[in-house]
Amino acid sequence: MTVPSDAAATPMGGISDQVQGQCRMIAEHARVVTGAPRAILLLYDETIRRLVTVATTGADFPLQQIAINLIRRNYPGIDPLEMSYRPTVNPAVAGAFVGQRTQINSMAEAFEGIYPPGISVIAQGMVGITHVVSCPVSHQGRALGVIRFLVPALPTPEQQALMEASASQIALTLANARMAEEAQRKLAAARAISEIARVGLTAGSPAMLPALADRVRELTAADDAVIFLLDPGEETFSGAVESVSEDARARGQSRMPAPPRNVGEGLVGWVIASNEAAFIPDARRDPRTQSSRQIEGIEAVLAVPMRIGGRAIGCIRLGVVGRRRFTEEDLWLAQSFADEAARALDIASEQAHARAEAYAAGAREALARRDGCGPDDAGCPDAPPGQT
Repeated sequence: MTVPSDAAATPMGGISDQVQGQCRMIAEHARVVTGAPRAILLLYDETIRRLVTVATTGADFPLQQIAINLIRRNYPGIDPLEMSYRPTVNPAVAGAFVGQRTQINSMAEAFEGIYPPGISVIAQGMVGITHVVSCPVSHQGRALGVIRFLVPALPTPEQQALMEASASQIALTLANARMAEEAQRKLAAARAISEIARVGLTAGSPAMLPALADRVRELTAADDAVIFLLDPGEETFSGAVESVSEDARARGQSRMPAPPRNVGEGLVGWVIASNEAAFIPDARRDPRTQSSRQIEGIEAVLAVPMRIGGRAIGCIRLGVVGRRRFTEEDLWLAQSFADEAARALDIASEQAHARAEAYAAGAREALARRDGCGPDDAGCPDAPPGQT
């Protein structure tokens, strides 16, 4: 099957061109089988919280292309093949995406708040579109997007069933692709921890920290990453190391140096005290993230505890500014990384302590041999009590 030349695909983070192509082919097949003049697939982009057109396919007849060109000319800035809008923009979209139930509406109802009313008149007069069938694209109760079929009449039950089946097939394709992507990211995180841990076994935990900060920032595509650790006594915590992109540093996003603060104070203190992660879409609206730093744009924040044996020994704070937002997958990855990093740091610390004790014992033994006595001899530095 050849997808018509007006099929469009808008690049979307987290979805490869191959997966978008598969989804487009599924949508095109359903459109042809049901006889719909056009099908539009929109997926939810968590980074901007909008439904984004990632594929659109249409019947190959001249009047449809004329209608599209007429809309583009009469309504500058509006391209019916590349639209994005909020999932609650109108009841039809909200019912499909939020309610996860197929919606059948008139053209005007389906695109209320999206298109000017005149566009519906053009679509009906030139292409014969009267209704829109909006089917939810969801997997295991999670809304992923909506596929919308523009049709010349109310669909029959058989046509609606085919449309809903295509939505389910697209959801399964997306779910499988995301599972594969997450598996790759987790594998990359595990490899990074393993490589960094080997450094720690020879050079100690301080040598691990910069590499850990750099790697977690790269894995989550964050602008900055800061590792905070508990101070001796575990009543305060301090910033240990930071990794910042050049753009973030220019915006003043750097958080170092970070002086000691009491556990329980601020966002990081709360995470350490509660041993719970924090997922903040807009740091300006969370009272725990009060700061004197001035950053242009909205800063989204992830803060995850570094846990050993059920207690937090520190926190990894990740920030990103601008259009991108963190996702639930980023949170899970960051938490897994933080726990593995905590264990690696703990092992490195124990190894360093063991090496220090062995070195001290060797030094004492060498001193005793120099003085001509063994450790059990009276008068020697390590003689048992009562022998001096």
